[in-house]
Amino acid sequence: MLVSLMTRLNSISQMHTAQWNIMQNNASLMNICKSMPTFTGGERNLEMLAQMDKQYAMNKMQNETMYKLAAAQEEAAAQSLNQEFKSNKISYIA
Repeated sequence: MLVSLMTRLNSISQMHTAQWNIMQNNASLMNICKSMPTFTGGERNLEMLAQMDKQYAMNKMQNETMYKLAAAQEEAAAQSLNQEFKSNKISYIA
C-alpha cells in the first residue's frame, strides 16, 4: 500500500511541476512579445523570433505530454491503491 501511495503522490507532484512549467513558458512568451519593439524590421530579428516561437512550442508540447503521462500514472496508482484497500481490509475493532 505504501508503494502505491508514494507512486500516486509522486505522479501528482509531476503533474503540478508540468503545469507550472507550462504556465512559466506561457508567461515568458508573453513577456517577450510585450518587450519587442513593434517595427524593428530586418530579417534577422524575424528569424530569431521564429526560432524562439518554435522552441516555446516544443517546450509546451513536451510539458503537456509530461502532464498527460503523470495524470495516467496517477490514475493507475489510484486504482491500484483502491484495489489494495479492498483486498486488505483490516478490522480496527478487533
